[in-house]
Amino acid sequence: MYRLLLKNPLLFTPESIIRKDLLIEGNFIAKIDDTISAEGCDTVLDCHDLMVIPGLIDEHVHFREPGMESKGTIKSESRASVLGGVTSFLDMPNNNPQTCTLNEIYDKKMRAQKDSLANYGFYLGASRDNLDEIQRANVREIAGIKVFMGSSTGNMLLEDDQILYDIFLKSRTLIALHCEDPKIVSTNEERVRRAYHDEAPIYLHPYVRNSDCCIKSTKKAIALALETGARIHILHISTKEEVDLLKNYMFGNVSTRQISGEACIPHLYFNESDYTHKGGLIKCNPAIKFEADRLALIAALEQHVLTTIGTDHAPHEQSQKGNTYFKCASGIPSIQYAILCLLELYKRRELSLETIVNSYSTNVAQRYHIEKRGSIAEGMYADLAVLDLGGTHTVTKDDIASLCRWSPFSGSVFHSLVKHTIVNGRIVVKDGKIVADNGGCALVFNR
Repeated sequence: MYRLLLKNPLLFTPESIIRKDLLIEGNFIAKIDDTISAEGCDTVLDCHDLMVIPGLIDEHVHFREPGMESKGTIKSESRASVLGGVTSFLDMPNNNPQTCTLNEIYDKKMRAQKDSLANYGFYLGASRDNLDEIQRANVREIAGIKVFMGSSTGNMLLEDDQILYDIFLKSRTLIALHCEDPKIVSTNEERVRRAYHDEAPIYLHPYVRNSDCCIKSTKKAIALALETGARIHILHISTKEEVDLLKNYMFGNVSTRQISGEACIPHLYFNESDYTHKGGLIKCNPAIKFEADRLALIAALEQHVLTTIGTDHAPHEQSQKGNTYFKCASGIPSIQYAILCLLELYKRRELSLETIVNSYSTNVAQRYHIEKRGSIAEGMYADLAVLDLGGTHTVTKDDIASLCRWSPFSGSVFHSLVKHTIVNGRIVVKDGKIVADNGGCALVFNR
């Protein structure tokens, strides 16, 4: 059995930050103690100047495979993940074909088993005609049910009230939601087209996909959940008003809440002023909005109104990102630099380290009931991110692992770095470089 010893790290444990040795045997954390002998260990990592946190769990990614491999693949985007300390991901269903059947879930799992450096789980997409698949799904083998109440195409854009009601009523596991009202978006788009024709500038995005479209859809989702008893998780909350809505439903802990919400990296890190110099590189749905909204999201995480952080990692070819508004694709690749963004917010005294780790790892494991992940304790899977909080990292094109090879963070200097990443007890990133070809496995959802 392979034995890996981490010597003298600062460990972020559920109780406190402590300086102790950590021994890994096989896939699991075997022992945490003051001094553990290196005798019989295969590898010893000196972590004296480093902090070890639970491997990050990104609940919200679009890795594009199958069907859009020119944008990204499970292989390429899982490499970006582990370089960012992300040891597990939950992938969205808007692929080609869309992941709306159990056979398509199985196909994605087989692809990930072959190529993924990180652990993986997949959402089953809700469509206008797959209620039988939703009811048949083994809730231990899917991340959840993904419902697009806005910003999708074909069968996955759900506007019919009866179809939504039936899905909410009959789903047997967590429903993850994209909440934007399509009618409000369409009306705003037509107004912009009349004024600008095809030359609309990118900075109009938060006015087209405005607060009203998010608030109306989120209210509808909450009302449906209360009527049907469904457990829902509203993804990429982007407005102060939605935060205020969720303050009314903070019942229970992270695992047991009926209604909860997520904040995403773009909405935590950017605001409306960034459209001036970032342009289409930060166009995403829901839109990045205003500084008051960003600050409300920060406060909501600190106050446990929002329970989790994700990235909504969504790569596109760079040729699709530099155009005028209607010709610019929506989506941002961010998983490789997400923890560095959050640590910048920590150093700016906006987010606490505890909030960052809990929201981007521990709480995700609890909300989705992921088995033996999300915390540093004996008996847990050895998924770990080893951070240098005193290092610096400058983003260059050569640094970017995502297949699209661009990032809205290009040129940014971060004042922390990911030193090593350990997945299932194996080092997959060492000194900032990938040193493995695989390592991930299917997540089990303990429901």
